[in-house]
Amino acid sequence: MSKMLKIGIIVLVLLSIFLAVITLIGYPLKGIVSGSPEQEAHSTPDYHADPDLIEAVKDALAGSKGRWEQFAYSIDHIQVQDDGQAAIVWLAATDPETGEWIDREPELALARLDDKGKWKILLEDEDQFSESFKGVQYAEKSIQGDLIEEDAALPKSSTVYGGYYLPWAAGLEKRLTWSVSHTSCYPTYYCTHAFDFADGTMFPLVAAKGGFVYHWKDTCANGDSSCTNSITLQDRSTTPWTYQIYLHIAKDSIPANLKKAGIPVVQGQYIADVDDTGYSTGHHVHFMVVSEATKYMSGKGYVWGVAEDITYRDVDINWDPGTQGGRPRLAYEAASYGGQGRTYYTSGNQPANPPTGGLNTPATKTYVTTKQFGVSGWGKDDIAIKKYEILAKYADEWVTVKEVSTTNKTFSSTVNVCDTSIPDGPFALALRVWDYEGNASVISSVRKLIKNVECGTAGSDPQVQISLNDGVLALPKTGFVNAEAIKGSAGSAIKSVEFWFHGLNWNKEKWVYLGKDSNGTNGWQAPITTIGKTESSNYIVLAVVTDIAGRQGADLSFNAIVDHTNPTITFESIGSPFMGSIVTFKWTGSDDRTGLDYYDIGVYRNGGSYQSLGTGLPGSKISHQLSVSKNQILVFQIIGYDRSGNSTKRMISVYTDGYVFPNGYIFPTFFNGD
Repeated sequence: MSKMLKIGIIVLVLLSIFLAVITLIGYPLKGIVSGSPEQEAHSTPDYHADPDLIEAVKDALAGSKGRWEQFAYSIDHIQVQDDGQAAIVWLAATDPETGEWIDREPELALARLDDKGKWKILLEDEDQFSESFKGVQYAEKSIQGDLIEEDAALPKSSTVYGGYYLPWAAGLEKRLTWSVSHTSCYPTYYCTHAFDFADGTMFPLVAAKGGFVYHWKDTCANGDSSCTNSITLQDRSTTPWTYQIYLHIAKDSIPANLKKAGIPVVQGQYIADVDDTGYSTGHHVHFMVVSEATKYMSGKGYVWGVAEDITYRDVDINWDPGTQGGRPRLAYEAASYGGQGRTYYTSGNQPANPPTGGLNTPATKTYVTTKQFGVSGWGKDDIAIKKYEILAKYADEWVTVKEVSTTNKTFSSTVNVCDTSIPDGPFALALRVWDYEGNASVISSVRKLIKNVECGTAGSDPQVQISLNDGVLALPKTGFVNAEAIKGSAGSAIKSVEFWFHGLNWNKEKWVYLGKDSNGTNGWQAPITTIGKTESSNYIVLAVVTDIAGRQGADLSFNAIVDHTNPTITFESIGSPFMGSIVTFKWTGSDDRTGLDYYDIGVYRNGGSYQSLGTGLPGSKISHQLSVSKNQILVFQIIGYDRSGNSTKRMISVYTDGYVFPNGYIFPTFFNGD
């Protein structure tokens, strides 16, 4: 065999061994898949271990009991000691439902070579683990806090501190990944009351409670396993003072105005972003509160101490009546430690600096008759705008119709009403602004709009037309509004016509629903009363027709009139006694708001009963002739009606030649009046 061939075979063998080792190292332990690429890139594992180490860890976990049965595990990181005789194995718990890593601190396995060259594995809860761990070279890098001798460990208090809220924006949900079963600290009880929260992202953190910046660090690179970013808030409202510690935050994420000791922070204020810097297998925040009695500066560059028992006012399980708050806990932890458990928790931490914003367009009273209409507005926040949410309200519910994702302080967009479920008729448009932390502004800048858009085939929608009187929609004090409806080209029968009324003040008044007519045998109508309304010609009446297929059409009058003033009628004088055979009554009638509609006229002869001379006579009529004879007295009556139904009655009297008044009196009816 040639020398070159031998070298080639040796290279191939080495490559095969190398690939086998790499494959085994990535082997999921206890049935767990490997982490995501992002998780696997979290640290730079020291994989000098041989395949026997991987297999030994796998076997140890397979035979483990207790808490190790709750999850399956993958190797996140191996720290082989310089002498090669021992190693610390970082184990990442994985979600049995999704197979993804659970973001929190790792659990540990300690590996040592025996005198026969075989790896022996100790898990964290096994005998001799603590003593053996303290003697390992890189032990300090593999715990949260510092490695402390038992006789130097500080005791935890029996105090329960309250008033905290979950440290992210209100309304958002995060996963609890660890609480009372924490084993990432030494001694373990230092973290009994610490909490790990995650959602798979570098989510924004807000202060769980108010305080003052005590210590901060955000210079570690994201994902650096050997360097931990943190921020600590001092709470002077407690006795003794306490310190809120937020660990594993992202590089350069603490706002510049908070990078100074003593700066006040209010509850709900943004303080940093979550990452996985330091002792961590994925993006999460490790949150705990320590008291002045145990607080110290860890050798790893962050504040540390014994976690105090705290409660959250937005957590409703494991309730403490004294502090009016609850304690998050996982189900498997509750099974061991008591109480109740669940995985996901929703924050009630209201924003300290909520975003604000408003609409510039469209204006209220906009009549939308095209498929698309423009929407523009603005937003403001102390950190940054995340998105604008355009909402529409119909059927008494706000619905999102468009989201504009931008950090700009202003936006301009369009809404296609045919891409929404907004029905024809009145609806409201408003804006909600979301900030970087995930807080939403109040729904603001409400604008009242009316839709009348055909989204299907042209002409297929039914049509409706509000009934006018000579082009005028005059509203009665009490009566009806009427409309005509016809089927669209689709041929579907008319199902109903609905009517709405709106007053003059669009900022304070609401749409008044007049009713739905589902019969139509006497025409399509709805009752209305305008008693108490101000006289004006700027009221709005809206009619919406719906066919049995659900298609709609609308008609709108922007100039509906409320008129409560009676018309004016003035007679021309007639001399008496009248000597001719035909008397002509002349008058002038007017109505300044809705105009005269019609007249009813009649006459009383010689004190007899009323005789009608005509009803519904046109408002343009200005005179009437009447045949008379001698010895008569006549009282001519006219009632004029305007288009709102208001009326005025006037009378004028005349007597003819030869008429003799009783007792010689001329009655006052011979003056122009009633």
